[in-house]
Parts: sequence; structure tokens; C-alpha cells
Amino acid sequence: MLWVDHQNYFGPDRRFARNLRLRERRHSDCAGSPPHLATAMRQLRMRIIDARGAGAQAFADRAHGTAILALLNDEHETADALSSLAATAARGTERDVRSFLYQGLDRAHAELRAYH
Repeated sequence: MLWVDHQNYFGPDRRFARNLRLRERRHSDCAGSPPHLATAMRQLRMRIIDARGAGAQAFADRAHGTAILALLNDEHETADALSSLAATAARGTERDVRSFLYQGLDRAHAELRAYH
């Protein structure tokens, strides 16, 4: 499976799916192999600092993409924690939820089987 790590999208490559909207079509090929889950989670931690206001939705989208990556790696508990984290971030457009995001990401990281 090809993976896209772009400023506006983080997740599986959807280019070959049918019925894509025009704004979703990319002109350059940004697809590559998926990152390691631990790497994606470290990158997610670095993005918490910008996760307030409009940046909260961007963080939520990235957390959702990381949850998909966790599912691909059979890390279902981690995926659940990351999905919850994405929901928390989506509520952060009105108030600052970054402290909750750090706690949620710590919980997701603790669920990784590779670290048990």
C-alpha cells in the first residue's frame, strides 16, 4: 500500500479510487511507503504545539491517518486511542486542548505492543 505524507493529507494513497473530487487530485506524486508507526506517532507529538484554533482540525486529520496506520499494523488498541485523540483535537477549535492531546498521545503510545 502506498502512503501519502503531505501538509494537507496524511494517509493511504487514494488516487486510484473512483469518484474523487477535483480538489483531492494531486498533480505531483507524493506517495511512498508507509512510515513506521512509532515514527508517525513521534511526528504527531511534534504537531501538538500547533493544535489549537484552525490547527486543531489539521492535527485531528493527521491523528486519524495515524490511527489508520495503527490498524494496518494490527495495533487495534493504539488505533482506538488515536481515534479518540482525533476526536479530542477536533473539539479544540474553540478552546485549547493541547494538554489533553499530550495525555491522549501518551496513552496511545503506551498501547503499542512493540513497547510492552
